[in-house]
Amino acid sequence: MNYIVGVDIGGTFTDCAVFNPASGSFTTAKAATTPSNPAEGFFDALERAAKDLDLTSRDFLAQTRILVNATTTATNAIVTKRGARLGLLTTVGHGQSLFIMNGSGRSKGLGIDELLYMAGSEKPRPLVTRDYIEEITERVDCKGEVVVRLDEGQAREAIERLAARGIDALAICLLWSFQRPDHELALKRLAARVAPHLFISCSCEVSPFLGEHGRTVATLFNAYVGPLMGRYIEGINRRAREGGLSSDVMFARCVGGCVPPAEVAAAPLYTIDSGPVSGVQGSGVLGPKMGYDNIITTDMGGTTFDVGIVYKGVPMTRNETILDRFEMRLPMIDVVSIGAGGGSIAYIDPASSTMKVGPRSAGAEPGPMCYGKGGEEPTVTDANVVLGIINPDYFLGGQRRLDVAAARRGIGRLAEGLGLSLENTAAGICRIVDSKMAGEIRRLTVFRGYDPRDFVVFAFGGGGPTHAAMYARELGVKQVAVPLGNAAAAWSALGTFVGGMVHLYERNLYLREPLDVGAINSAYGAMERQALERLRGQGFDASSIVLERKIAIKYCAQVSHLEIAVPNGPLSAADAMRLIDDFQAVYTQRYGEGAGYREAGVEVLRLRLKAVGVLPQVELKQSAAPKRRTTPRPKSRRLVYWWEIERYADTPIFDGGLVRAGHRIAGPAIIELPHTTVPVRPGQSAEVDRFGNLLINV
Repeated sequence: MNYIVGVDIGGTFTDCAVFNPASGSFTTAKAATTPSNPAEGFFDALERAAKDLDLTSRDFLAQTRILVNATTTATNAIVTKRGARLGLLTTVGHGQSLFIMNGSGRSKGLGIDELLYMAGSEKPRPLVTRDYIEEITERVDCKGEVVVRLDEGQAREAIERLAARGIDALAICLLWSFQRPDHELALKRLAARVAPHLFISCSCEVSPFLGEHGRTVATLFNAYVGPLMGRYIEGINRRAREGGLSSDVMFARCVGGCVPPAEVAAAPLYTIDSGPVSGVQGSGVLGPKMGYDNIITTDMGGTTFDVGIVYKGVPMTRNETILDRFEMRLPMIDVVSIGAGGGSIAYIDPASSTMKVGPRSAGAEPGPMCYGKGGEEPTVTDANVVLGIINPDYFLGGQRRLDVAAARRGIGRLAEGLGLSLENTAAGICRIVDSKMAGEIRRLTVFRGYDPRDFVVFAFGGGGPTHAAMYARELGVKQVAVPLGNAAAAWSALGTFVGGMVHLYERNLYLREPLDVGAINSAYGAMERQALERLRGQGFDASSIVLERKIAIKYCAQVSHLEIAVPNGPLSAADAMRLIDDFQAVYTQRYGEGAGYREAGVEVLRLRLKAVGVLPQVELKQSAAPKRRTTPRPKSRRLVYWWEIERYADTPIFDGGLVRAGHRIAGPAIIELPHTTVPVRPGQSAEVDRFGNLLINV
């Protein structure tokens, strides 16, 4: 066998997805995340997958061709402040720019209540204090010309002072280094000689983009998580090799796709949000193969609810990322997350005496009350157990038995405080979290010019299929797809390996109309030569390399810019005009008719190239079209409380593994899969398409 395996470490569960190219089949497994040592949950999930395949762990790893990990290690280090002690080298005269921030810096990441009282707000605490910033004599101008040569003697003394203060990592961010990186790279070589124990992060390698503050923040965060991620990467690979894996573990990144361990160790910042991004990536690759080009991706796990957009088969991206109230210049697939998962805690707000849900989560430790691991606060999962949606005897395919009495006790305390029945309180918890999720989807679609009714909702993660029909109905979406049935519960793990090996290149290029096509072609040519050399060095030939180009354009005298797809090959003047036409069409869709001012002309800001080394493709099996629709036989029945009809109903329960193409199930009903539960609400119906996707007709 040559298994292709992805592992996604989430806040509550660690998911494993296995693809067998020989049979075209998928195997998924889940294990509890181990926050104190994520590697334990990683290998627990692999062991469970091996068991499902009737293999020992060693035989399974020996037969694995590709193993990719999406990890939250870097994110957790930033959130919990467990990173390295930092030093920063910057251009002389600019040592205070990190603290000055930029025009809107202090408002980033604030909630609406905090924004209403800006006078009382404070800037976020920087990762490095003024005592650990050294200003280096050098200067490169905006055109990449050296104005002041690097003073290596002064730089050596600065590095020695920082090393003597006990730093673990060094960030280097000089003015305009993305136009000419010579001075940063010289400092990196010098630091490696002076203090070889330091992790070194250069902005020209991590975030070679315009925007000094965002670039500095990204470089600092990369240094902050570098030593910790280096140990994690080394430990995971060593244990995997000892366990029988013959290749390196690769790592998913926030730009989509994956890279070898050496590359992620140099730029570990790009692993941030790699799990949620992988879910969008998987939808963007496999969705069009299933016939879905416009997809709202919704991943509800135990801790968060993550939303992304695939439009015309392409995942939406963004150029800036806010983390811990800092905005950094970090391009990534656009995913928005809120604290709404199965472990989200329900409570009575003392100020308003109303019930609220999240963003606090019970997480993996101790988890919801029904887990019986010491949790004392009711959660969304507890509410679903009380309503009868989740089968306490079949959670995770029967691996874990849930404590119904504990769930009822927790929800009962809330019911008593609210003066409601047990069932109405549990239903209220679900309705609140459904409404929060619908609101987040609305912000990502309607607020950006997209009509949710033009999309299908992909519901994945452990909780997505359980709640999707309700938040989709609130948005007017007609259909929800639970992709590949039980594989949906580990969809982000599956998405880690379908995107291939991805490298991103960017070139700042300032052009006004009429556009200099020669300059555009020259810049793309240089980036493409660099990308091809890199991918060929990693073993990819011309037939397995895909290049995707984009250009950032805006109207002159306006602020907002948009990225437009650019065809491959040399561009002509006519091609340039078509790019401007495409920009106008997208701008109108995003901001409304008349928002643009064509008479002002347009200008180009930058060019981007995404280079993909294509890994073995996931080919989806298809079933023959059925001659007629039938209803499968339920495996059992139980009482379920449906708030739409305000009563319990004797509800048929179907085995999701036995539901096939041609079957149709009318609600109310419940379809149980080993790793998720799919309620078919009253007035809705479910069916299976030829790919094995479970479709809910909202």
